Amino acid sequence: MCNANAPEFRAAHEKYRAQGFEILSISIQESDAVVAGFIDRYDLDYPFLMDRSGKASTAYSISTTPTTYFIAPDGTIADSVAGVVSQSWLEGNVDDYLTIG
Repeated sequence: MCNANAPEFRAAHEKYRAQGFEILSISIQESDAVVAGFIDRYDLDYPFLMDRSGKASTAYSISTTPTTYFIAPDGTIADSVAGVVSQSWLEGNVDDYLTIG
């Protein structure tokens, strides 16, 4: 679980969710207790999905966590970044993708 991006994702979700921006976090091979503690620690209110077996991360060739995917309004993967992102980078990309939709 990435502690470094949690505050930025929370801030972007709060700022943009009224405009239709959604965040889905996928926890790779973590226990329910670890994920619940992470959600509580950062006061997160967006959905967390569980990749208990690691099959989803393998299917998308995720070798680094965090990995951030931007999904375009048509459902295609528009961009992805492996590693930690800054809030300004995140918000700049969210602005770009919201104007597409």
